[in-house]
Amino acid sequence: MIYEVVNKPKKIETVLLDTAVSFACSYLKLDIDFTIEFETLEKTKCGYCDYDEDEVIITIAKRLSVKEIIRTLFHELVHVKQHYDGRLEYGYRWLGEVYECDYLDLPWEVEAYDLEERMMVAFYGRN
Repeated sequence: MIYEVVNKPKKIETVLLDTAVSFACSYLKLDIDFTIEFETLEKTKCGYCDYDEDEVIITIAKRLSVKEIIRTLFHELVHVKQHYDGRLEYGYRWLGEVYECDYLDLPWEVEAYDLEERMMVAFYGRN
């Protein structure tokens, strides 16, 4: 696994980001190369991921606190894992089925929020 970072905010140390990436990829059994980009995003967005056969880009809002950056990284890596496992297709289909429901009820989001929280507890201890 190799990853690169674009526009890393000074508030998050490289060592912490490296440790979080390593932890999450090990936890999720994910062995891929990817890029983390920090950008200015709308206040309602913490991050998102884009992926295809050639590259994975995780975008995280620069405004977030260090813990929120780690939480968002964990959440987006769950989506990457879901995609590479073949369960999530283009962020719209889950196990071949299209879902039309509230965001928090989408099965891939339910799983991502659950695993994000489990990883936060395992990474930081009692959260």
